[in-house]
Amino acid sequence: MRQRSCTHPYLSMKLQLLSLFLLVLLISSAFRQYTKRICKCQPGQWCWPTGWEWVAFQRRLSTPNTLIKNQRPMGAVCYPKDPLYDPASCQYLNSSLHGFDFVFMSSQINATNWYNYDSIITPGKEIGCPYFPLTPDSVCEQGRVPPYAVNASSPQDIVEAVKFASYHNLRLVVKNTGHDAIGRAFGVGALEIFTYNMKDLIVHNNFIPKGAPRRTPAVPAMTVGAGVDWNQAYAAADAAGRTIAGGLSPMGTVGTVGWSLGTGHSLLSSSFGLGVDNSLEFTVVLPNASVVTVNEYLTPDLYWAIRGGGGPTFGVVLNITIKLHETKKYTGAFFEGHCDSDECFLDLLTTWMKYHNAVSDAGWSGIWPAYNRTLYLTFGTPSDGAPSGQTISILNAFMEEAKTLSGVSIFVSTFRDYVSFEDFCEKNLKEDHDAVGFNFTEVVFDQVQLVTSSWLLPREVTAPENAEKVARAVTSVDSAVVIPFLVGGGVVNEFPKQSTSAANPAWRRTLVDMTIAETGRAYDDINVLQKAVHDDIAPFRAMAPPPYGGMYLNEADILEEEWQAAQWGDQYARLLKIKRRIDPKDLLIVRMGVNSEGWDEEIICKTIAINLVAHAFTSLIASVWCLRSC
Repeated sequence: MRQRSCTHPYLSMKLQLLSLFLLVLLISSAFRQYTKRICKCQPGQWCWPTGWEWVAFQRRLSTPNTLIKNQRPMGAVCYPKDPLYDPASCQYLNSSLHGFDFVFMSSQINATNWYNYDSIITPGKEIGCPYFPLTPDSVCEQGRVPPYAVNASSPQDIVEAVKFASYHNLRLVVKNTGHDAIGRAFGVGALEIFTYNMKDLIVHNNFIPKGAPRRTPAVPAMTVGAGVDWNQAYAAADAAGRTIAGGLSPMGTVGTVGWSLGTGHSLLSSSFGLGVDNSLEFTVVLPNASVVTVNEYLTPDLYWAIRGGGGPTFGVVLNITIKLHETKKYTGAFFEGHCDSDECFLDLLTTWMKYHNAVSDAGWSGIWPAYNRTLYLTFGTPSDGAPSGQTISILNAFMEEAKTLSGVSIFVSTFRDYVSFEDFCEKNLKEDHDAVGFNFTEVVFDQVQLVTSSWLLPREVTAPENAEKVARAVTSVDSAVVIPFLVGGGVVNEFPKQSTSAANPAWRRTLVDMTIAETGRAYDDINVLQKAVHDDIAPFRAMAPPPYGGMYLNEADILEEEWQAAQWGDQYARLLKIKRRIDPKDLLIVRMGVNSEGWDEEIICKTIAINLVAHAFTSLIASVWCLRSC
């Protein structure tokens, strides 16, 4: 058969004219750049699902009540002008909150733990629905509360929600306990997946990940559903005669899964590692709605990314399997010292910082809140029997020296023994009459807003020679509470671990996560609070800029501009590559999350820069290839 020729005069002339046109276009646009704007579908737009499409979606869920339609903010029942106004319900809401209630707020599908994350933040203004109306004629605005929610109780509920959101180009958010530092659990006009009620929990005596090679050693582990909190996980591990490295959370209201995806630090981290170091396997609904098992053998890239890459960036987690450890007795150490002057407080903090690193090296972990000229220590250490004399002596030495400082009043200075870490959490993270030191469950009436910031400091920064420098930075914080988590050191600082997960490599040098928190009333300007906390963290950030230091993903600073480097260091490029491959439609995007560049603050619209030169060049090559191949 004779081969067809591509040298027809008409085709040659067409090719020459097209090439000339594109060459002129290239030259004329050499320095021009265009932008393209893409957006998620919002309520009221032509693309929004119709009533019958919502009904069809509802029928595919596990129960008729799984889909919550036209969801309104929790406080709507207190607004006389709102269709949902109900004085009895409003009275119940008021009595439930008492200003704030950890457990109650965590269980709500239509509210986060803090009012400002339910609201759209604009310069000098919040658009939302305060739990208590600020004026008699106030209007309850929808704010960031999703108008539709899936109260998930099965994997199929989540699969169908992912399919529906993807097909209709909806904003998709995932909420568990609502404890999040920058409000990633809610979104304007979004479809919400609520995983709070997925409470399955299985203890394994001998767990081996799927797909593992033969002779892979089995380990004790626990598989927890997406709605399990640390209070429940601690109790189950303790009942099984084991210990689990988990979060420090008042009333247990930090979710196990969200904590783990955001790296997760614990008072047991120096002994057993970070949350990512203990995560063995995940069951995940990917952005393409497939259900996959994620572990180091079946999906190594995704396993690396999901551990520390932040949730729900790489998928909606159904459950996570976490390594368990041998139960040990736990010794707590508590201190509370109040100063009568600023000079005294600086002396007390400087004295403490001289001991800081040695206390960590002796095996202690804990927090040392500093507020209102008062320093608190709540520390603990696991041991087979009793802590060594050296372990006790270093912390006791600080307590004794603190007593000699002028102007210091010591209210607490004691050690206590607990049968396990779970016993310590039970006694000190709940409203227990026997609790000592800093009250983790204390709340101030009417403080319904919260902003945070954090920075990871390596041991060189907190060394004794820098004691006064760090102390001055702490005392420079005005109204906020400084809550440093001394959770690094030990196995956290094992350098080879930095390549095993997406957790910020700065963790492998970190001793303390310097966290700052500020609360406010509903009518306080959240923009002012955010700026204050951001400025408060600046001295600590300057001591260890990225990649030497970094930001704890679970206590992020919403005003951090270099959030990629701050949260992930030099691992971000790999995370971005995996994210773009697994979620090409940007279904699961959160603020300051992987691949959120270009999206606005509410992840509604994204601006893409288009270089016309590159576009024209690509068109030219494609046209030439097409014409020559006939």
